[in-house]
Parts: sequence; structure tokens; C-alpha cells
Amino acid sequence: MSAPTNPTADNHLGYTAPPRMFRGRWQRYAWAAVPLASISALAFVPFIVAWRRRVVPAWVAGLYVLGSLFWWTLAVIKPDGPDALLTWALRAFIATATIHILLLDPIKRQGK
Repeated sequence: MSAPTNPTADNHLGYTAPPRMFRGRWQRYAWAAVPLASISALAFVPFIVAWRRRVVPAWVAGLYVLGSLFWWTLAVIKPDGPDALLTWALRAFIATATIHILLLDPIKRQGK
């Protein structure tokens, strides 16, 4: 008996890899630099791209859009700078966004 000629007909039987966010190793670090360099103002951009590539659901991208919008609004309302608690919250948001970007694709381990 020969193999099926149409591979898409039996696609539901096999494993399909999840979509990839990064095509190269350098892209992981370039995307992670976005929230660091913009001090969270553009933290939503990598998640919008990840949503469009179907790596993350829309609600994750929406949360980062709302988070960045909050910090933009706060910068307009209080141009002299936030108090200490908001400063630590901003640092936590930047760190969370950066780490989340780094973890969007699993890191491939090199075999020995």
C-alpha cells in the first residue's frame, strides 16, 4: 500500500509545531530590547507582532497595549515623574515584558 498522496488530508493525525516568533537567535534579543530601550512605551509592539503570527492570544497583546497606554497616560498627567511605588511598578512592567518576550519561543538546547 502506498503512502497518501495528499499530506494535508492526514495532517490531524500528526504533530504540528507551534508557530515561531523568532527566525534567528539575534531576533530574540532585538525584540527583548524594545521594552528596555523605550522604557515600556513600546512594550506592546512585540506582542502585537506575536499575536499577528499566532504565537500569543489576542488578550495577551491587549494586556500589554493597556499596560503601555497606562504608562503613556501617566507620563502625560505627571510629567515630573511618578512616586516611588509607581516607579517600582514601571520597573516590574519593563522586566515582565522583557522576560515574556524572551520566553515566547522555547530555546533550543544544543545536544552534546
